[in-house]
Amino acid sequence: MSLVIFYILGAAILIAALMVVTLRNVFHSALFLVATFFFVAGIYLMLNAEFLAAVQILIYVGAVTILILFAIMLTHKIQSKSIRQVNEQVLPAMIITGLLLVMSVLAIIRTFGDSPPKSKNRGSWTATFDTDKIRDNDGFLDWAAGIEDESGKDYYAFGSLTILGDNAGTPMGKKVKAEPGIGNGYIVSSNSGFTTSNIVFSRGQNVYFKIWSDEVDYNSISTAELYIFRAVDRPGEDPWSLLGSIGDDEKIVIQLSNSNSESIGRLLMSKFVLPFEVVSVLLLAALIGAIVIARKDG
Repeated sequence: MSLVIFYILGAAILIAALMVVTLRNVFHSALFLVATFFFVAGIYLMLNAEFLAAVQILIYVGAVTILILFAIMLTHKIQSKSIRQVNEQVLPAMIITGLLLVMSVLAIIRTFGDSPPKSKNRGSWTATFDTDKIRDNDGFLDWAAGIEDESGKDYYAFGSLTILGDNAGTPMGKKVKAEPGIGNGYIVSSNSGFTTSNIVFSRGQNVYFKIWSDEVDYNSISTAELYIFRAVDRPGEDPWSLLGSIGDDEKIVIQLSNSNSESIGRLLMSKFVLPFEVVSVLLLAALIGAIVIARKDG
């Protein structure tokens, strides 16, 4: 069924894109451009890229294309009979487009080749918490993450971390490679981009967790939770097995999330907040420029 929807969306994108470049009425071309962006957003949804789909509609349909339409409607005599709407450079345009198509196909083949597709069940879950939420516990902590699917099968990961006092200085966690290409694992990091893995943190820091697995069908998850509690010295027992003996008031329970929108939104508001604001200023400048160009001279 998903393959049929993909072919339908792909055909709709091709048809709408052809109408954009072949129609003589520039206003109608802009309307078909809106349809093209909508269909591309549908492809993003099929790839579980909800954030990109939303950005596609909000930015390209809700901002860029509307800006183009306003420029067309406000520009004096842009659709006058005295103005030719036909591209006189058809042959060079066809050659350049053909070269770009060949280069794109070659790049896709060289990137993916005959390698088998990655497991569609692979999923990753993230969570974060503020170290100040830990009461009177400058020391070792245990954590355990539990994920359960609709069939009742459990997956879990566990580990430990250390929170230093206010005067303990800069945390010095061991840095390791972020995420291996295959398998299961986790990252505990002070970096929202999960580029390093730490086990030692200071007061006032945010601790970011990322747990992933090739075995979990992320579309069938019923619960996904992270537990943080005071370390218990019981040799030979992992933190997950100790959860039953720890009271609810002695542990912090945080919901794990596998939402692309939530993860990307967190990164936009932390690591990439400056580029995000620069883009917003750029769009504002484009809007002001379009108004200045399109307005009639008094």
